[in-house]
Amino acid sequence: MDIDKIHNDGESIKKMLDDAGYYKTPEDYNPDLEDNNITFSNAYPIKAFEKFLGYYDSDNRIAYNPSISMHTDFSFCLTACRYRKIGSKDTVVLDGVSNEKYDKKARFALNYFKREYNINGFFDFYIKRYRNYGNAKGLSESSAVAASASRALIANVFGSDASEDNVFVSRYARLVSGSGTRAAQNGISIWLSYPKMELKDCAAFNLGKNNTKLYYGIFPKYSDIPTDNAHKIAVNSLFYEKWVNEKYINIKKLILNNFDVNDMLKIAENDMLRLNSVLFSGGLVIQTPESIRLLHEILKFKAKNDGLYFTADTGPSIMILSFDHSLIKEFTENVDDSYLNGSYNFNGYKQKMNDFTKEANEYFIKIN
Repeated sequence: MDIDKIHNDGESIKKMLDDAGYYKTPEDYNPDLEDNNITFSNAYPIKAFEKFLGYYDSDNRIAYNPSISMHTDFSFCLTACRYRKIGSKDTVVLDGVSNEKYDKKARFALNYFKREYNINGFFDFYIKRYRNYGNAKGLSESSAVAASASRALIANVFGSDASEDNVFVSRYARLVSGSGTRAAQNGISIWLSYPKMELKDCAAFNLGKNNTKLYYGIFPKYSDIPTDNAHKIAVNSLFYEKWVNEKYINIKKLILNNFDVNDMLKIAENDMLRLNSVLFSGGLVIQTPESIRLLHEILKFKAKNDGLYFTADTGPSIMILSFDHSLIKEFTENVDDSYLNGSYNFNGYKQKMNDFTKEANEYFIKIN
């Protein structure tokens, strides 16, 4: 892979974003820690248009290419974060469970964060996901977890001004999940990431609000296929370099066209198919017989109806989008698959916040 070429393409995209007014010079803040301080946050997941797989620099979580997404409301995440001046270790509880997998992710992100700001002490995280569906895979829940946990941490360490700086929050959400970088922004956003870039610029920048004239929804599908190694598998694919190079071409065109939503819908659909092909070439099949059957139904419908789009990330849950609600209605009424409408109401978390706050405070007292 020609890293120098990709770096230059990334620098070009950064300049284009700056010239177009999307780029914001990342600010920094000074820690102001208070023993036993507890802060709260929330976040919603994203669904990618221009996707990413593969880290150029795993230690700093820098991806090979920028990526673009929109916010969805299929679920949300609430986080409580407590700082302790004295303790033995950082702790993480997700949905009432603590295990080595969560601890490992938290240790990586927190150790990185503490080293950067020379922070002593420990953090306790109480995190809970709220879904509008049953068990499913590929709905980007990890992006909401990363963004929510990052914002709660930033609020605890730096205060409210820093926690409201989405660019700053996104810089640390990426340490938990690359997609979480974009989930730290609102609406449509781009994660600026490319080889050999300046670390402070590896953050998400807002591209505008979600287009509320766009109808969307998802078919939640479950899979027990492990995708933990998807990033490594993708990078080793014979098709990976071509896939990445196409992304830089696409993003430059999108910037020139002011991120036209129609263009992004076409990219989302094509990139979903390419993502599956790249992983398949490495031996990872992320679709299931059920999701493949549904994709065949979508393709047959699209052959007779213009204006319906589909996409998916690293999972079998299929999202459909259209500016024509009648197309979505017609299609969903003629398949038996469970379907969940998306909306632009991102205030649902407020109904759960009081109960969550009580739960978190009781948990922190118990482990004190």
